[in-house]
Amino acid sequence: ADHNISLESMGVTVNAVAGALKAFFADLPDPLVPYSLHQELLETSNCLVIMPTFKRTMKIFLVDCILVLTHCACHSHFRVSQQYKTNFMTADNLSICFWPTLMRPDFENREFLSTTKIHQSVIETFIQQCQFFF
Repeated sequence: ADHNISLESMGVTVNAVAGALKAFFADLPDPLVPYSLHQELLETSNCLVIMPTFKRTMKIFLVDCILVLTHCACHSHFRVSQQYKTNFMTADNLSICFWPTLMRPDFENREFLSTTKIHQSVIETFIQQCQFFF
């Protein structure tokens, strides 16, 4: 709430902030991207008309979830991935780091292992196309 706080001046590293954010998402009772939308998002990720279909699916999100996802995706796009030459964090790299906590899939299900790249591409699309979605 206090926008005047400077984590940098407090000696808090970027990695610590990212780790805390991932821990926050992992501790939520439900994943930020609700399980009820996973199948539809995975199916639409293979469509040629991906953007409009994804956008329709996004309208189903709970208001609180969409606000948090909007902030995270836009921050990841504008403040992190746009600086990839310095920080090496492209949208692809960010999605690899964050999709497991944002979607929280069933890693014990063998069938799931074949769809990990698709799950990751959903989050990557949110980051890359944040202006379109949000």
